[in-house]
Amino acid sequence: MKKKSWLVIMIVAIMVLVAACGGNSSNNGSAATDTRNNSTSNNQSSGNSGGDAQEQIELRMTWWGGQERHDRTLQVIELYESKNPHVKILPEYSGFDGYFDKLSTQFAAGNAPDIIQYGGNLNDYVARGVVLPLDEYVGSAIDLSKHSQSMIDAATFDGKFYGVTLGTNAFGVLINKSLFEEAGVPLPSRDWTWEDFADISLQLSQKLNGIYGTSDFKEDGFGIFLAQRGKVVHHDGVLGYEESDIRDWFQMWQDLRDSGAAASAELQASATQTPEQSLIVQRKVVMELVASNQYGAYSNATEDELVLWIAPSNAETGKNGVSLRPSQFLSGYSETKHPEEVAKFLDFFVNDPEAGAILGNDRGAPVNSEVLQSLIASASEIDQAIFTYIDWVGKSSDAPYVPNLPGYNEAYALFTKTMEAISFGYTSPEDGAREYYNELQKILAKYVN
Repeated sequence: MKKKSWLVIMIVAIMVLVAACGGNSSNNGSAATDTRNNSTSNNQSSGNSGGDAQEQIELRMTWWGGQERHDRTLQVIELYESKNPHVKILPEYSGFDGYFDKLSTQFAAGNAPDIIQYGGNLNDYVARGVVLPLDEYVGSAIDLSKHSQSMIDAATFDGKFYGVTLGTNAFGVLINKSLFEEAGVPLPSRDWTWEDFADISLQLSQKLNGIYGTSDFKEDGFGIFLAQRGKVVHHDGVLGYEESDIRDWFQMWQDLRDSGAAASAELQASATQTPEQSLIVQRKVVMELVASNQYGAYSNATEDELVLWIAPSNAETGKNGVSLRPSQFLSGYSETKHPEEVAKFLDFFVNDPEAGAILGNDRGAPVNSEVLQSLIASASEIDQAIFTYIDWVGKSSDAPYVPNLPGYNEAYALFTKTMEAISFGYTSPEDGAREYYNELQKILAKYVN
């Protein structure tokens, strides 16, 4: 019995020992699995491997535009997400009005979107230190080999690269051809002058009951006006023109409003820069100055036939002052937590053929040469009109590309405020020009070292 008891005791002890060892083995196995998963997750979050276990990344993207631009951009975002399921992009889009005011508030609060669309004011935000330098990603995450050097240079400041150019465009006079035909007024010649412009605008106003010939061309038009005089808005933040130049510009538009050729102050103050709500689409004016890449959005917002035309030239110099320029830029926020993912999306947006086919010419002629050629081969009627206008400008351009003024938002607001004060009769073109010129130099002093 003693032998049997000891035998039972030994068997039980062995069973307990085996069970304990088995439990340890199981625990060690689970720990090994967790370690591998953690290791894989860490590697994937660094971009070193792929698969379903990749870290889920959320990026915010903001841009402005009309409904057509919103729709196209959202399609590209969906395409990118389908090819990169670990990335979710949250869109934040709006019209142009108030866009940069909101963005400045977000910068101040430290919660700006990861991916941001800029215009010619990119240099202003670079100076504020809120734009992500992209140099370390060029050649790896971002391919610029098929971009023209001029468009790369446009986003390069102090030797650093800050954003991909979204397209090439040029300012042009958007003409409502249907209203010209209703008025029985022939389209202008290709070498029309400002004197011709004033005469045609007045004819249109007189023949079209309640419709004005033109709206003011504002600040963008002033840059063209200066280039026709062989001047520029600024050289590295130093004004490249005199007070008399801005006075002449303000006076010309006041004369057009006084004659009835240009829209009234009240009407223009109520207008927005969204194509769907623009004065030309609402049939309240016949001509507006727009960027060529906006042609599609304007055309799709109306049943009327619209055409792009070169700006009126200076009768004395013969110059039209219109230059090829980058339409917008797409950049990253300097404080983004995912700079490499931002860079990869920027690359996709401008270099992917499928994305290019979706975007078309909405932000200008594609800067990637291969994407552009593929679009030309299958261009729609609207895209073909844009290509034709860009070709027209390219062959006739006699003006350099000039970036926006430093402190652009303040400068633009000052220009708008001054032009409205003149149009409503609160001040004269001469006094308005003097105040604008002096106040503008104070703004520049805050942003130029």
